[in-house]
Amino acid sequence: MTGMMDMVVHFSEREIILFSFWKTGTLSGMAVSMLITFLLCILYEAVKGFRLFLAYCHLKESRASNRSSSPLTDSRGDLASQDSLPFAPILQIAGRVFSGFRLVQAALFGVQSLLAYVLMLIVMTFNGNLILSVVLGESVGYLLFTGTPFLDAYVLDCC
Repeated sequence: MTGMMDMVVHFSEREIILFSFWKTGTLSGMAVSMLITFLLCILYEAVKGFRLFLAYCHLKESRASNRSSSPLTDSRGDLASQDSLPFAPILQIAGRVFSGFRLVQAALFGVQSLLAYVLMLIVMTFNGNLILSVVLGESVGYLLFTGTPFLDAYVLDCC
């Protein structure tokens, strides 16, 4: 290579992947890089599956609490009217936006997005070996952690 990146799919052992310190020059180096890429894909699908699992548990919990609560009381069992507090709607909105569930979901979504961009940049090396490891890793990760198209409908993908 003359410092230029190949813009066609190639199967070379010599590659710079994401960072200048992540270089391959041998077959064993490429194999280790493919394994790392494969594991990153599985981690991506694990985070996505964990978000799905948390959303499903939260949905079941909220449905159960909606059935058990009385329409005359709020979630804390308070009989006080919320109209008596002028800032009650703001507190309700802030409580929903900054709930523990939403904060965990946002953090996991950030990790999932970071992994997605890293994998996209690995594919953009145009190295066929790495592209195959991404495809295989995503397939195995999907099989392990999601595996059902019906469950996919509950979680919006970041990509």
